[in-house]
Amino acid sequence: MLASTTVYHCTVNGQTVLTDKPCDTPPAAVVGADGTKSISATPTVVGEWLGQTQFQGTENGQLMPDAHTVVLLRLRFTADGKVTGSSPDNGCEVLGLWYVGFTPRLFPLDLTLQSCRYSGFNRRYSGNLVATFPTNSAELALQAYTLPVPGQTVTRYDLGATLRR
Repeated sequence: MLASTTVYHCTVNGQTVLTDKPCDTPPAAVVGADGTKSISATPTVVGEWLGQTQFQGTENGQLMPDAHTVVLLRLRFTADGKVTGSSPDNGCEVLGLWYVGFTPRLFPLDLTLQSCRYSGFNRRYSGNLVATFPTNSAELALQAYTLPVPGQTVTRYDLGATLRR
């Protein structure tokens, strides 16, 4: 399901049902932290998230010390499913997509990092953002692997963070 698809959280016989059609009775309006009104009580990942992020890499299972750093990462999620962001301390620029996951808290990600000072980080990543809306926090986990080809080095890069908004 694409992020731009509207998903309605309806209550039917006391249970929450996800559907692409409006509910029989609309939910009450909710005022968000930014003062805007929403007709859905369903939290959203849209907006800016930031936090200290651990960047690391391994080569044939061994940690690469030059790749390990902890720096601020800022990500912006838009309603049309795009993700942009940056980590100025290591030069990384982020561009990619987010999707609606299997639960209202899970958001699969497909992101590319570029312009990183450590060139190994310049690649495509997949992973998830798992949001905890009552605390406005989310766990970010991204990974990128090289395919294991006989005779070649196997590398893995990953990013992990607790982000807040």
